[in-house]
Amino acid sequence: MVGLQKWITGAILVLGCYYLGTWLSFSTGLPLPSALTGLLILLAVLFIVPKAEPLVARAASPLLSHMSVLFVPAVLGVSAYWKEIAQNGWAIGIAIVFTTCISLGISAKIAEKLLASRHGHFSQVPANKKVAEQVTEQQDVKKGSENDRGY
Repeated sequence: MVGLQKWITGAILVLGCYYLGTWLSFSTGLPLPSALTGLLILLAVLFIVPKAEPLVARAASPLLSHMSVLFVPAVLGVSAYWKEIAQNGWAIGIAIVFTTCISLGISAKIAEKLLASRHGHFSQVPANKKVAEQVTEQQDVKKGSENDRGY
C-alpha cells in the first residue's frame, strides 16, 4: 500500500509539473514547447527537493520501460511526410551529421574543462617525443621518491 501511495505521489508530481508547464507556456507565450517547460520545472523541483527523486523515479519507471510504444505516433508521422523526407534526404543527412559533430565537439570541450578544473591540470599528451620522455622521467623520479618514503 505504501508503494502505491509513493507511485501516486510521484505521478501527481510529474503530471503537476507538466500541466504547470503547459499553463505557463500558453499564458506567457514562452517560445518553448509546454512539455519542455514542464520538464524544466520538474528539474527545478528535483534540485530544490532531492527527496522527491525516488517518487518521480517510481512513477516514471513504467513509462520508461515502454518508451518504444510512445514513439509510435512520431514514426507514423514521419511516414506521412516520407515524400518530402526523400526529396530532402541529403540536406537532412548533412544537417544531422553536422549538428551531431558540433554537439559532440562542444560536449567534449565542456567535459575537458570540467575535468581539468576538477583535477587542476590538463591531461594532454605532450606535443613531441622529447617532452614526452621528460615527463615520463619526472613521473618515474616522483614514484621512486614516494617509494623511498614508504608510500
